[in-house]
Amino acid sequence: MTLSTLLVCADVAAVDVLRRVLAELDMKVELCAEPVRAGVRLAQERYDLIVLDCKTKKETIALLLESRSSHLNDSTLAVVVVDGQESVREMFSLGVNFVVYKPVAYERAMSSLLAAQNLLHKDKRYKARARVHAQATVDYAGGEQTKATLVDLAEDGMAVNFGKKLPPTCRVYFQFQLPGQKSTVRLSGQVVWQDWNGRAGVQFVDVPQTSRRIVSEWLQKSRNEANSELPAEAVSVEPSTQPKATPPVRSAIEQQEGKSREREAVARLRSEPDNRRGQTRYACRLGAEVFQAGSSVRNYCHLSDLSPGGCYLEMPLVFAQGSAVEITVRTHEMKLRLSGEVKASHPGYGMGISFRLNTKDERSGVQQLIDFVAAATPANE
Repeated sequence: MTLSTLLVCADVAAVDVLRRVLAELDMKVELCAEPVRAGVRLAQERYDLIVLDCKTKKETIALLLESRSSHLNDSTLAVVVVDGQESVREMFSLGVNFVVYKPVAYERAMSSLLAAQNLLHKDKRYKARARVHAQATVDYAGGEQTKATLVDLAEDGMAVNFGKKLPPTCRVYFQFQLPGQKSTVRLSGQVVWQDWNGRAGVQFVDVPQTSRRIVSEWLQKSRNEANSELPAEAVSVEPSTQPKATPPVRSAIEQQEGKSREREAVARLRSEPDNRRGQTRYACRLGAEVFQAGSSVRNYCHLSDLSPGGCYLEMPLVFAQGSAVEITVRTHEMKLRLSGEVKASHPGYGMGISFRLNTKDERSGVQQLIDFVAAATPANE
């Protein structure tokens, strides 16, 4: 199936490069030089991908908001051409999936647009996706025992309504029961796309054999009951993450009250002195070593989702919650040793760590590591 793309760009040189790449990727391209015209087309036509290279950031943001408010393109993948790193995080917060850095070169454009194409093909995969409305308990770096709603499910991934944005390329750990099942499914996944209102696509990373069997049997039963494969497109559900027996449509007043309660809950959490969720977190993957306090046994792991107050360590064998740990992180330019405490422990997956920064040098070391990760982030986007 040919993918459709709306290209919004008035720069002749950039248009030449982007159209060449899109043509090589066998994507159908519609070019709009003016953002006003592009806004009209977003309201009229469904696109698989939109590529924005507007003259100003204001025009780019306006078009992004228009697409996300459109019933045709509210979940369409978005690629934005940016001047530099300073606007990248803002773009991702608005629902952008990939970026291309100026000046628009063939290699840069191909890298980002190829990634977008692969993601689109995965989303349109021939495997049947079964509609599901089930509540899940979710853990990730910066969020523990939070609630989310499963939207649809396949053998290798699912669509989830988290109700809020998660860190880019975040690793997420799920526990849930499928309708009609008594056994609990436990698995981890990687967030591969997100939209502005908290819906996300999760690709499975680590699924224990028992959980995979439960998912496969439930999907087979769903296909048999439907007597045909279900559509590949993601289905829309109400934005609530509260458990319900059925998914009724909520009134506008109920939706507003729900949002107000969520904002109040977030405010209360952030007002607590030991809460670290309000801190900026940086997605990364650094090799590290961790020792349990009082032990000389070295455990190799990967450090991810770094913040000034803590991090997440990905490793199969974990320590008990409350354990004191020592962490050693090495980069090409520095070696950093940190103390911390296990705040969340997920056997088979990893641990959430809260740093103990007692000296100015330790705090400075963490900031240097954050600067290193932040500088390297664009290359991984």
